[in-house]
Amino acid sequence: MEWRFRRYWLLPAVVLGLAIVVGATTRVEQEHHYDALRGLYERHARFAGRLVRESAQEAALATDLVYRSSAEKALRTLALLGVPGPDEDCDALARRLPDVQLWAVMDGDALHGCSGATVPPDPVALARRLLAGPGGDIVDDQELRALGMFCVHDPDSAPRTVLCLDRRPLDAMRREVGLGPLLAGLEGPDLVYVAVQDEGGLLAASPGAATATASGRDALPGIADVEKGGETPGRIADRDGRPVFEVAAPLELADGTHAVVRIALDAGDLVNLRRVIDRRMAAMSAVLGAAVLLGVALAWVLVRGARRREEYRAQIRRQEQEARHWQSLGQMAATVAHEVRNPLNTIGMALQRLGREVEVAPRDAPAFGELLGLARDASQRVERVVGDFLELGRPLALDLQRHALDALLAEVAAPLAMRAEAGSKRLDVACAPGIRVRVDRQRFQQALSNLVANALDALAAGGTVTIRGVRDRAGVRVIVQDDGPGMDAPTLERVQQPFVTTRATGTGLGLPLARRMIEAHGGRLVLASSPGEGTTATIVLEGASDATTA
Repeated sequence: MEWRFRRYWLLPAVVLGLAIVVGATTRVEQEHHYDALRGLYERHARFAGRLVRESAQEAALATDLVYRSSAEKALRTLALLGVPGPDEDCDALARRLPDVQLWAVMDGDALHGCSGATVPPDPVALARRLLAGPGGDIVDDQELRALGMFCVHDPDSAPRTVLCLDRRPLDAMRREVGLGPLLAGLEGPDLVYVAVQDEGGLLAASPGAATATASGRDALPGIADVEKGGETPGRIADRDGRPVFEVAAPLELADGTHAVVRIALDAGDLVNLRRVIDRRMAAMSAVLGAAVLLGVALAWVLVRGARRREEYRAQIRRQEQEARHWQSLGQMAATVAHEVRNPLNTIGMALQRLGREVEVAPRDAPAFGELLGLARDASQRVERVVGDFLELGRPLALDLQRHALDALLAEVAAPLAMRAEAGSKRLDVACAPGIRVRVDRQRFQQALSNLVANALDALAAGGTVTIRGVRDRAGVRVIVQDDGPGMDAPTLERVQQPFVTTRATGTGLGLPLARRMIEAHGGRLVLASSPGEGTTATIVLEGASDATTA
């Protein structure tokens, strides 16, 4: 492809480059805004997590103080009661100290003392287990919680005595100072929930934690790493159809075990921003894609326009060259016609006098008449060649008038139909009604007659020539088609040159003359032929010919 055409394709390349730059820049800017908002969510959530962890540590200290206070109270009570005797008045003890659930001393395998409303299934085994411990601190295990009490014993007393008290006051104090009460007061417009969770499930949660599952399997990925002291990046999750931004952080409980605190913030703004970014990028991609396609289309139009302008310039140059050629040919034709026609006239008059005045023997009369006829035919043929030659070089002055196409075709076909019938050939004419064309009647019919005559001469007996007049969006077309032997491509190219003919009696000027007359009307002559398929000559009268439908 030549550079003058290739340069137009730089336009879509430039548009594509700009589209990529604009799209990438916009994408980076939008993602920067999104990352900034996500980072803000991350910082807020982690800040809330630090507050919860610090508050949990304070709650753990408060819980420890509650335990110590309860243990000191129990030890003081045990010191006041002393060692229960075999005949201890348990009813009086229950009236004075209703919190006492078990006050006992081991005497060998026997247990002496008093018990409250809750009696363990095997008090002896329970007492032995408690006395085997280090003592001096609260014993608070699963079995004692089920019995609703907690126990202490003084390791320095002899004999060693066990005291168990009602745990309800202890639980009430724990509920007031523990992690649960702390999380129960956490509420806010953007805070969805705060939950403390271990592998067993939720330990404590804020009021909005109904959207968080109690299953440890729903924790953030990497919960094992979080429990070891690490942190996981925040994630966007769906809780009952509500988008939340959730982070997890490690938390050490009062008993030394590890858990995870999960903080969830309302992520509606973050999700909406992502949707807006996606919609904007989709719209921008569509616009940029349309711009690239428009650039390609524009480049194609420019290339096509440049090619057509180049073709027009070449056609104009060719027409100018042909005009100079025809002008030179016309000057030569005028000279030749002047020099040839006078001798032709003399020859013609001489042949006439010979026919009238010369007498020959009767036996020689037929040969003499045939000889005169041959001489007259040769003279007329030379006269016809000179006339066509002169016609080629003469400027065409057209008298353009509007005529019915079907009438023009009928007038051309009338004399040629008899010629076809004489040669056992067929000539058919078909034309759509109502078509009118603006042509020079004589010149147009002369050009069409030359084409039809050529088609008839190419046929053998029994052949058919069809003349059709049609109209389409390109204009009016007159089609002359025969079913003769046809021509190959080189022969078809050759016969369009002046003085080239495939007939013994042809001059080789009919086809160039027809083409010149048609082009003078602003039309085109298109020839198509294939060996064994006949030849088609199409006269195309485009918009410049003022072809209209009545």
